[in-house]
Amino acid sequence: MSGDRPGLLDYTLLTTLALLWGSAFLLSKVAVAEVTPITITLIRQVISAVMLFAFAIAARRWFRPTARDHVFMIVCALAGTVAPFTLINWGVEVIDSGLAAILMGFMPLTVLVLAHFVTRDERMTLPKFLGVALGLVGLAILFWPQLQAGFGQDLFRQLAMLGAAFAYAINALSMKPLVGRPPMALMAYITAWTLVILLPAAFLFEQPLAIAPSPTVTVALLAMGTLPSAVGALIMAAIIRRQGAAFFGQINLLVPVAGVVLAVVFLGERPGPHALLALGVIFAGLLVARFKPFTRTPIAQESHP
Repeated sequence: MSGDRPGLLDYTLLTTLALLWGSAFLLSKVAVAEVTPITITLIRQVISAVMLFAFAIAARRWFRPTARDHVFMIVCALAGTVAPFTLINWGVEVIDSGLAAILMGFMPLTVLVLAHFVTRDERMTLPKFLGVALGLVGLAILFWPQLQAGFGQDLFRQLAMLGAAFAYAINALSMKPLVGRPPMALMAYITAWTLVILLPAAFLFEQPLAIAPSPTVTVALLAMGTLPSAVGALIMAAIIRRQGAAFFGQINLLVPVAGVVLAVVFLGERPGPHALLALGVIFAGLLVARFKPFTRTPIAQESHP
């Protein structure tokens, strides 16, 4: 991670990735109409693997992973792809894609809490604590209508989105020991591990060879594998390498908004007042969490090997 303050390039990468990942929610909503959740993730990762290995071969920057590298790559494969992608696919079978994007807004707040316990340079501060508290208020607002109506299918699908957000937070922190590796080769290796996990899971729980997607769903699957997965993986690695897990976690200042806007424009979804209010409160929590203490520790003391 560099010691430089985030610049225009960093925020451009962050915005681009937010748009790519925001589009994944609506593409998933289109795909689940005809394809089952694990199979969608498998197809998406097969496409992504082909592209990433092609990129890595063209870059000619490979590395020989150590046993420790493989452990972190397996964690990233599970927490950054297999679990969240499948949970999101399962969730948007019932809930709106825009609502799923809003729930992803809790991911950076989760990163702040986890980073406090597992890192030495991203400790909890009062602004971060207040940001997490506001995020919890936002979730309470979002879940309140379902809680009043009783534990129904929608509530469990929304909780699945929170599970995906938690998995993404683990992935962001697990990437830190790997960010010194060539990013294209790294993401290719991680994607290969996702296939090792997804192939037996898909054939055990679903029937991937029995699908017959329509042209619209086929385009959605191709787009998911190409843009949010392959291109998005490279941008994610670049952001974490440049500015660290906490800065990367702020992507969900943009992802929920991008997801909601894209869902409204392309799917005609209309989020209810409680969803918009929850989005505003979670967004406010993320902004508060970004405030820096008045006394700053020199960069040299903040970093660690």
